[in-house]
Amino acid sequence: MNLFIVESPTKAKSIAKYLGNGWVVRATLGHIKDLPERELGVDMKTLEPKYVWLRGKKKLLDNIKKIAKKAQKIYLGTDPDREGEAIAYFLKEELLKVNTSIYRATFYEITKKAITEAIRGASDINLNLVSAQFSRRVLDRLIGYKLSPFLWRDLKERGLSVGRVQSPALRLIVERERQIQNFKRKKYYYIKAEFVVDGVEFSAVFKQRFEKPSNAEPFMKKLKDVMFVVKSVSKEMQKEPPPKPFNTVSLQAEASKILGISVDKVQKMAQKLYEEGLITYPRTDSYRMNKEKAQEFMKYIERTYGKDYVGRLRKYKEKALAWGAHECIRPTGLDKKPESGLELKLWSLISSRTLASLSSDAIREKFLVVLLPLSDHTLEFTAEGCLLVFDGWTRIYPKEVKDRALPHLEDGQVIKPKRVYIEEVEVPPPPRYTEGSLVKTLENLGIGRPSTYATIIKTLKDRGYVVLEKGYLKPTETAFKVVDYLMEKFPHLMDYGFTKYMEDNLDAVEEGKKDWKEVVRESYRRVLNAKE
Repeated sequence: MNLFIVESPTKAKSIAKYLGNGWVVRATLGHIKDLPERELGVDMKTLEPKYVWLRGKKKLLDNIKKIAKKAQKIYLGTDPDREGEAIAYFLKEELLKVNTSIYRATFYEITKKAITEAIRGASDINLNLVSAQFSRRVLDRLIGYKLSPFLWRDLKERGLSVGRVQSPALRLIVERERQIQNFKRKKYYYIKAEFVVDGVEFSAVFKQRFEKPSNAEPFMKKLKDVMFVVKSVSKEMQKEPPPKPFNTVSLQAEASKILGISVDKVQKMAQKLYEEGLITYPRTDSYRMNKEKAQEFMKYIERTYGKDYVGRLRKYKEKALAWGAHECIRPTGLDKKPESGLELKLWSLISSRTLASLSSDAIREKFLVVLLPLSDHTLEFTAEGCLLVFDGWTRIYPKEVKDRALPHLEDGQVIKPKRVYIEEVEVPPPPRYTEGSLVKTLENLGIGRPSTYATIIKTLKDRGYVVLEKGYLKPTETAFKVVDYLMEKFPHLMDYGFTKYMEDNLDAVEEGKKDWKEVVRESYRRVLNAKE
């Protein structure tokens, strides 16, 4: 008998179907050990963490140990990331007391082939990944546990918290709100001419921008009851490549917007789909796709839509650390899907995005017409048009782009405008962040990691720092106070560049380039020194 250990019962159930007789599959129900809740749990001199049993987990592990004692081999199949590696590390630490035949099985999708290959290629714990988890956990504990009391004392409000990524994320939201509050509404004015030719309506714009309507009046006088001549008509075919397949951030942003749910819910649903064997692992920076699966999906595209819709497996430039062997988020296959509800909608979104990424370009014909008033050939008006010639990937993953029709026009053709008028254009203030746009901004700034974004936003809401208003994140008064306080007392913590610097150093631990305790010590020292 062999023993296979994972985190969740759903995952265990899915894997048990593939392993069959001679195997026992057990779940740990998440982490088994963590830093203690009611104390720091870190030796400030050595930075050695004090990991303790989580409630109920020692009893659960004692039961697993009884099975492990009789097992020929034990495979640790926890998630293929820092958290999963740490769980595997603690499991091995305990199970070595009863059995030494312990192996780490790593896989990125729950299919029979993936599980079989993971068992065949099983090796040992990746201690660099474990060190990366320790470094993040300890640094986050030091910052949260040591700095939060300053907020309680000076702002006289319990329940406030400080976080290495949480606090800079809150700064983004507060700064955007201040931009909105301080925004001075600005209006600009353009001269526009409307035409109707062969029953097709279109408009042309004089490109000069005016600060006041009165500034446009001298030009309007020249355009009263005037005819226009077509100076030139140009056409250009433009290819529009398909979108990339999903990674964690793009899935969170897109699904949150389309399905109208929080990024936290998106991530939990994606994790469930993974555990049910329906999609690949949903915590990934990568856009890479397995070649064999890509070929399978492209054959489906050809059968369903025709040869013209088949594209290619594209290569994308990725970060140096794109989580190693991770793939993009894609379906494990197209023949098995959730029965109904939001899970089906999310699976369908992932599937259509995957297929679209392997489809052919969409092709649009773009038109540019230059018109001159007969009264003054120095006043150049332009009209732009767009026509979808071949829908390509947009047939699979629809994109809202309206065709702008233009009539057939020829050089030298004289046409009469329906009307010429001054158009007022008001520049809107910057929008508040949505959950999706916030995670994109965090990723672009290199703050935090995609796997933590959903939790960070949930924390900001749970702490009362932000409220959701019409789909947008609005900071509360408490948020302003907290950000102002931290900007004054701990400016390094709130500095986007320093936050990225910390993240890069933590990644260096994962790559085995830096010692985790040195990274924690140096980062924490700099955060505190900013106070002095």
